[in-house]
Amino acid sequence: MSKYKLLIVDDEINNLDMLERIFRREYQVLKALNGAEALSLLEQEGEVAVIICDQQMPQMTGTQLLTQIAASYPDTIRIILTAYTDAADMVTAINTCQVFKYLTKPYESKELTSIVEQAIAAYELVKNRTQSLLQDLHSAEEKYRSIFENSVEGIFQTTIDGQYITANPMLARIYGYDSPSDLMANITNIREQLYVVKDRRREFVRLMHQHDTVSGFESQIYRRDGSKIWISENVRAMRDEAGNLIRFEGTVQDITQQKRAEDEVKLLQTITLDISTAEDFNAALHIALRDICSFTEWELGEAWIPDRDYRVLQYSSALYTSINPDLSAKFVQFSRDMTFSYNVGMPGRVWAKQKPEWIWDLPVKSGKEFPRRQIALECGLKGCLGIPIIAVDRVVAIMAFFMSDPDEEDQRLLDLVNAIATQLGGLMQRRRSEEELKRLNEELSQARDQALEANRAKSAFVANMSHELRTPLNAIIGYSEMLQEDCEDLGEEEMVDDLLKIYDAGKHLLELINDILDLSKIEAGKMEMFLETFNVYDLVDNVAATIRPLVERNNNHLLINCDRQIGIMYADVTKLRQSLFNLLSNACKFTENGQINLNVFAYQEDDHRWIKFQVVDTGIGISIDKIGKLFQAFTQVDSSTTRKYGGTGLGLAISQRFCRMMGGDIMVESDLDQGSTFTIVLPLDPRKAKPLVPPPPAAHIDPESGEQELPTDCPRILVIDDDPTVHDLMKRFLQKKGFYTISAVTAEEGINKAKRFKPNAITLDVMMPHMDGWATLTALKADPSTASIPIIMLTMVSDKSMGYALGASDYLTKPINRDLLVATLNKYRHGSLSDAEEEIAAGILPSLEELTVLIVDDEPDIREIFRRILNKENCQVLEAENGQVALDVIDQQTPDLIILDLMMPEMDGFQFIDTLRAQCRWPAIPILVTTAKEITEDDRQKLNGSVRKVLQKGAYSRQELLDEIMRILDMNN
Repeated sequence: MSKYKLLIVDDEINNLDMLERIFRREYQVLKALNGAEALSLLEQEGEVAVIICDQQMPQMTGTQLLTQIAASYPDTIRIILTAYTDAADMVTAINTCQVFKYLTKPYESKELTSIVEQAIAAYELVKNRTQSLLQDLHSAEEKYRSIFENSVEGIFQTTIDGQYITANPMLARIYGYDSPSDLMANITNIREQLYVVKDRRREFVRLMHQHDTVSGFESQIYRRDGSKIWISENVRAMRDEAGNLIRFEGTVQDITQQKRAEDEVKLLQTITLDISTAEDFNAALHIALRDICSFTEWELGEAWIPDRDYRVLQYSSALYTSINPDLSAKFVQFSRDMTFSYNVGMPGRVWAKQKPEWIWDLPVKSGKEFPRRQIALECGLKGCLGIPIIAVDRVVAIMAFFMSDPDEEDQRLLDLVNAIATQLGGLMQRRRSEEELKRLNEELSQARDQALEANRAKSAFVANMSHELRTPLNAIIGYSEMLQEDCEDLGEEEMVDDLLKIYDAGKHLLELINDILDLSKIEAGKMEMFLETFNVYDLVDNVAATIRPLVERNNNHLLINCDRQIGIMYADVTKLRQSLFNLLSNACKFTENGQINLNVFAYQEDDHRWIKFQVVDTGIGISIDKIGKLFQAFTQVDSSTTRKYGGTGLGLAISQRFCRMMGGDIMVESDLDQGSTFTIVLPLDPRKAKPLVPPPPAAHIDPESGEQELPTDCPRILVIDDDPTVHDLMKRFLQKKGFYTISAVTAEEGINKAKRFKPNAITLDVMMPHMDGWATLTALKADPSTASIPIIMLTMVSDKSMGYALGASDYLTKPINRDLLVATLNKYRHGSLSDAEEEIAAGILPSLEELTVLIVDDEPDIREIFRRILNKENCQVLEAENGQVALDVIDQQTPDLIILDLMMPEMDGFQFIDTLRAQCRWPAIPILVTTAKEITEDDRQKLNGSVRKVLQKGAYSRQELLDEIMRILDMNN
């Protein structure tokens, strides 16, 4: 191992010799008498490990010498020997010279030897670290050089004014040069020599000055051969310590293919949109030829179309050309005179193969291969591409394109042209499908019109048959009931039994007709729900009282299990009552000498309240295999039961549909010869519970979905009025009274806000445009979500009573139930609710003495029945056979009540109501509608605004009826 070099600098020769003797055995000692000699020696010898230098020397002090050495040889360890201990020299030595040791004379040789050994160790450490850093630096340089040389992106540095400082091989290849040096030698002004649009370079420089970096800066530039490419640059600005811009450095990517792909997508989108709006297929072809040739710079595009018989191809008028007009006209005329058969010529071959065909070198093709070869060459066309347009596996056209200089780039465009041809084929297919769809739609429209007409005819037939069947039944039931009373008074018991059979048969036939009509409406989707709040116990008590005679007929016993405090529910009381009647009558029919239980109880499930009505009998029961037939219309589980017990099999089917419409269902459990249990399950409020059986999908329009923050600590009032002044006044007044108002200026807006905000009450103006208050009231009451909201009518109409309710004063359906009729009529006599309640509680039907009643009906038998009923109640009876006669009667004597039939000649009930209400001289005479006509929604709309209350057949018990009557009378008062 070679010795480390040790340089000793001292102007005293004796000191030099002494130090040399101390260190020469371990080190290679170099000697110098002054600083200049030491620097010269270092230039010859190179770096030394340690320098021992005297401080006090002529011409150059020790610190001055070591300062220069520290700059040139930073790894050399520096030691100062001095006979003086000057503090300033020491500070300079440490800070400027960065000396390892500052040693004062005299010194011990052992001490100096130890210090030098320490210095050598420090030198070794520094040297090793330096070598390691140099190796790392070299590796980094090699790595950078490899990246620089082999990068897939161009890498560069340029001056601000546009000259290359460095460039890697990829940048040279992108720009079409042989090497980086070739590129830098030829490109001396980037803006003028490279950029197609010179302003892009100016924009680039502006962005660099402003932001110091740019990313994805796209430009079109010239390659060495003059061709154009697209590049994307990512560049940063380099600045000096003063912040001055000195150069740019960054990377370049060739994005030509990406830009072409983007342009092709745009072209495809544009052509697709344009051809979809073209007048016809020929116009679509012209658009495609024009746009393709413009994009590809092909000189001519043409189209060939099969003739009507699909035997030959004919030249289409769709054409695009950019060649000389005279040559173009000559080429077109030559082509127009030609046709191509299957597999003949380039168009014929494409037709036959249903595949594209390229001809790259027309000059070498024969006239047989390409019959238009000569005329094409005269036009300067040397290549051709044929593309089939296919729709439903059949060629509907051939596009042909001609170019003067076909190359590999044209081959790459084949996919694009093929895609456009596919779009054209799809267009042709859609056009044909549209024509077929139009034809089918016309047929469907005709079939729909016929079906609608048939449905209208069916509805009219059902309504008319309802009227025609119920009218004679009304007479049969009414007269048989009156004759029973007469015979009982005369003691003719034999005739009473016969009349009872007639009466029962009439009622049975009426029930059958009603069932068929109900089922017809359900299946047609026209059955409506009239939801209201009612007391469950009162309903059960009423049903039990009605069904009891049928229970006793077969010597059965009826047990009712229902808590008086069970409370109220929200449902269609008429349909629920009918469903319970059906279940109980079936239980009575199929049970003899047994027991029938009606169990009613409420329960909680899934955060909702439900109610069960169980009808349990000890009758004949049903076998498990026949339970599935129970709810099928016109079906009974056994033909023998039909013969023995009768019936149509409609009752259960209708009841099940009713229950499902109210959000519930009917279930059955039964054992043969052991009895049956039928259970109706209904939500206490269908607005708050999910239906047990999902309803069939129906068209539905959501109300506006916006939310509004509403207070929860005060009542909310919805004001529906078209007058802004009313809104302002109502808001001021109601807010003072502690209410919060919500405004709606149209009926439609009011209905939507009622559904959204569920106000505590609604004030509703009657006189509004488009949809008046009566129609609005109908819509609100028909919707379960708003039906229970109290509504206050605001109107300038003098008849205040019209605002209190909606519908006829009362509404009954023929045949008339005498008890219900008498109870209904009583409301126009009683002065207080308590009087009526006391009489009904005592079982006494109220008297109608001194009540004047006008009967308007075209059937003499019906008028006779009413007259006899009312005469027994000591009413004064007036009669009219139609609306016109009724008006004449009213003109002579104003009745207290009008009983009105809707179906009459000359002037029907609707016309009568309109005329009556138009006469201001008559007060609002209550009207009780009695009709055999099936009331439609249109009929209800006609009655709206002329009535105060609509009662449907069987919808109320006598007590409920009187309660409702007295409530209306209280409001009138």
